[in-house]
Amino acid sequence: MYIFDIKTVEGTNKMRKSFALIAATFLMIPGFLLAQIQVSGTVTDAQTGDKLVGANVIVEGTDTGTSTDVDGNYSVTVPAGLTSAKLTARYIGYKQSTVTVSESGTTDFNLQEDVLKMDAVMVTGVAGELTKTKTPFAIDKIDSDVLELAPSTTVESMIRGKSAGVKVVKGSGEPGYAASVQLRGATSINASGRSQAPLYIVDGIIIDPSVSGSPMGDISPDDVQSIEIIKGASGASEYGARAANGVIAITTKRGSELGLGQTRFNYKMEQGYNQLQGSIKTNGSHFFKIDPATGYMIDNDSGLPFDPRDNTKSPIPENYSDSSWANGYYFSTKPYKYVATGDPTDGSPKLLPDNGGRPGYDHVQRMYSDGDYTKHTFSMSRNAESFNVFVGLSSQGEDGVFGDFIDGFTRNTFRLNTDVSLPAGIKLGFSSLLSRSLKEEASAAAFFDVTFFPWDVDILAKDSDGQYYIQPDPRNEEEANPVYQIAYNDRLSTRDRVLLGSNFSWSMTPSLKAVGSLSYDRSARLWSNSYPKGWLTITPSPNFNDGNLTKSNTNEQSINGDIGINYATQVGEADIIVRGRYNYESYDYVYRSGNAWNLAVGDVPQLETGADKTVSSSNQTVNSDGFNIGGQIDLLDRYIIDLSLRQDRSSLFGPQNRENSYYKFSGAYRLSEESFWGPLKGLLPEFKFRFSSGTAGVRPAFSQQYETWSVAGGNISKGALGNKDLKPQTTTETEFGVDFSLLDRVSVELTSSSTLNEDQLLPVPLAGFYGYSSQWQNAGTLEAEALELSVNGYVLNTRDMSLSLGFNYDTYDQKLTEFNMPAYLTSSGSGQTVFYMKNNTQYASFWGTKWATGVNHLPKADQASISQFATNSDGYLVWVGDGNKVTEGISKTLWGRTSTGLSQTYNWGRPIQFVDETGNSLHQIGTSVPDFGYSFNANFRFQGLSVYAMFDGQSGGNIYNHTRQWGAREAATGDVDQYGKSEAEMKPTIYYRDLYHVNAANDYYVEDASYMKLRELSVKYNVSSLVDLRSVGINGLQVGIVGRNLITWTDYQGYDPEVGYGGGTLGSAVNARVDSYGYPNYRTFSFTLDVDF
Repeated sequence: MYIFDIKTVEGTNKMRKSFALIAATFLMIPGFLLAQIQVSGTVTDAQTGDKLVGANVIVEGTDTGTSTDVDGNYSVTVPAGLTSAKLTARYIGYKQSTVTVSESGTTDFNLQEDVLKMDAVMVTGVAGELTKTKTPFAIDKIDSDVLELAPSTTVESMIRGKSAGVKVVKGSGEPGYAASVQLRGATSINASGRSQAPLYIVDGIIIDPSVSGSPMGDISPDDVQSIEIIKGASGASEYGARAANGVIAITTKRGSELGLGQTRFNYKMEQGYNQLQGSIKTNGSHFFKIDPATGYMIDNDSGLPFDPRDNTKSPIPENYSDSSWANGYYFSTKPYKYVATGDPTDGSPKLLPDNGGRPGYDHVQRMYSDGDYTKHTFSMSRNAESFNVFVGLSSQGEDGVFGDFIDGFTRNTFRLNTDVSLPAGIKLGFSSLLSRSLKEEASAAAFFDVTFFPWDVDILAKDSDGQYYIQPDPRNEEEANPVYQIAYNDRLSTRDRVLLGSNFSWSMTPSLKAVGSLSYDRSARLWSNSYPKGWLTITPSPNFNDGNLTKSNTNEQSINGDIGINYATQVGEADIIVRGRYNYESYDYVYRSGNAWNLAVGDVPQLETGADKTVSSSNQTVNSDGFNIGGQIDLLDRYIIDLSLRQDRSSLFGPQNRENSYYKFSGAYRLSEESFWGPLKGLLPEFKFRFSSGTAGVRPAFSQQYETWSVAGGNISKGALGNKDLKPQTTTETEFGVDFSLLDRVSVELTSSSTLNEDQLLPVPLAGFYGYSSQWQNAGTLEAEALELSVNGYVLNTRDMSLSLGFNYDTYDQKLTEFNMPAYLTSSGSGQTVFYMKNNTQYASFWGTKWATGVNHLPKADQASISQFATNSDGYLVWVGDGNKVTEGISKTLWGRTSTGLSQTYNWGRPIQFVDETGNSLHQIGTSVPDFGYSFNANFRFQGLSVYAMFDGQSGGNIYNHTRQWGAREAATGDVDQYGKSEAEMKPTIYYRDLYHVNAANDYYVEDASYMKLRELSVKYNVSSLVDLRSVGINGLQVGIVGRNLITWTDYQGYDPEVGYGGGTLGSAVNARVDSYGYPNYRTFSFTLDVDF
């Protein structure tokens, strides 16, 4: 008799079934693997049949892909579970080709050359990769083949002139100084503590320049593979409150651009020099009485001639006439004769050398000197089946234009990038940059002081101790010798930067992928400013004469991480991508500074040696996170929609507004893919309309939500009142565009954008009873309009010869349309208070005194007497009296006379200030905004020879030339120089003293900012095309010459029209176009060598 437990039997059966299922699964795995589709073949040039080495072959919608080897061959396995797949072959400079495969076999790709780069792949700001033909908003990509046409000294110079709507202004030519980059118009009325610069992404590492500074100066240009540029909020919404200024994504080399199994060693070298291109005019004449017998000036006290080196004497100015009304009217017409620098007891003064036809020294030419430019880069790249790697070492040195005195800028970098493919669909990536730069700065005061010295001064003369004279001009007890300041004042800046980034992706299924990244950015800056013990000043200075030392240490650290999911699938004829991301940001800032003077030991520049000291410090900590979801639909390759939603939280937002949301909707319609377009396909192979609307933000600066206090002299006082409701600025941008190509030879992109920047962060003044002077509030609106045009085309393209041309055009305007605080003037730190913030005014416009130019600028009571006025050679209306001409001031002894019988007293020939009927004397006198900007380039190749040139510039807009203004106080500027002019043309020094206007802003110093530059020129020859060097281990050899900033065509009277102040309340040198004694831009010539091993 058998007894069975029914439950036991049921359990046993279930276990058997489970084991059977597991066993069957394992037995089926090989079947699945055997069922996977395996495809191999070659990728070639359709015209020449040449094998394309390093072409990418990918399985669309998955992470699976490979590269062709040195023979142009590839092999790829379609992920398990897919019964068919789209296989796409891509190669830079060629149109991609896509086929559908459903079984294993051989598939060859013959790619057509894409001379217009319409199939360039974009990855920034979109839910999934899109070719240029499908992008629904303005995004430009600059690949390495364009970036390397003329090797750049900095990364920001790589994008200048290569994309419409991108403004790059290097406000200071100082080596290592970062240029201001602005995309389209400004987004902030007051950018204090923030920036107008775009968000930077370097290999996935997010860097907010408003927080941790631009990374552009730390990256070797030779490491860059490509740059993508999103110009506004309509495309950058994915990055939320950090992206209203647009996005620049930099991808560095990783080795994946090589053929599969290929290894490359490369060495690049540049050797050249820097040279000052422009100059400024100073006064080479004087107006003092001269002793005809000796040529010496005559002393004001004794009436006797004196040695020009004698600093106890003062020369007598000479009136142009003995008439009583001519007193104080001098004309700078007399050339100098003797050198005024030196010891008057050391023999007779020396005669001055010739300087352009009259005696004197050109101080600008003598202070500046050519400097060396050197760059060496060595790199190794490898692309293998399961990994790729790039290692780069770079060293760059740039003296600037003080090569005789200081070393300028040096930078050394190390880069390691690698990607690894692991089993189970896992891919890992690692990016790293170690950079150290050292900058020896020139004293800022030198640029000011050099403009005040007359031509008889020798700034290079040395005293008996072998030192430069601190006071080379015996008549000037204010301005110190600029060469002394540059040579003996040590100003050193050291910067260490570490960028580390890692990323992963896991293809869990052919459609579902998990992704994530983690990055670390650390910057450490040391700055020291040392005046040695025994430092000389013109007047005694206890704080400096016994030595003065300042040291500061700035450490910044930022961590960014994100994790998310991507889902890609096909539904009928539609490719659909959905993705979600969560990201986190942590930022820490520490600043320490100390100043010591009255140093006990002269040769030990340490703070501890100072008898007197001050210290300061500050700390900041910022935490932020956000969530983003996005989606993309590509229907029939002709209807494209891209969407995103984002929510940001940040400790920078006020406690009552910790969360802020952003969105983007964009779409593109490719008419050229419609069946009805067939008759036009030959003429217009590509034609697309696009539209995008989105929002992004600008975060408040760290302190703006908090109550602030200040401590000075042991006293504590209130500063700004805190604001718990403070929220980020919101930028809403709407963009329309059309892209098309003509005959596959010309591509055209036209974009119109409108931007509304609301909730502007402004320091609103408070009533006295608050006890605080101001409070940061969301209190304004800034609107901007922009139009951009890009045209690129090939005139000729054969195997041996090609010629391509490119043209970019852009124009924009910006206006304050809401300004909920009193109007005010500001200098924005530029040196001249010329910017006026007021409702319904153009942003970044100049305001100040306007001199009368027409009858309507006179008081109404005097307009009937217009016959007594005339227009002079400067275009100004001046009083001359009835019957007199403006050219008769000297011949009739009219200078110095005054009017009678009019509503006010006018001085003969001198400018008249325009005051309107309301009594207002403040008028718009200019603008930083140009009428339009442009660039055009040409690239010619004939066999191994290539020639590339790029011109760029702007038409209209203005520069306020403060450098030219201040010197008029001492009759030191070139305007005052009347040497060689006829009496009819001459004007006295007092005329220019009027225009100096006690250094207040006025229209005389507002100059036309129009210019055109030969920005880049390179001539290269590929020696390998002539001689096969592979037998000696050289796979490629190219030599050439490169020039940058070679020629400038402009009417501007400063060193260079590319000038401005990068910082302050306007946040960018693009907006603050004021020239105020900065380091001038210069040109660079160099020889280049490029060797592949």
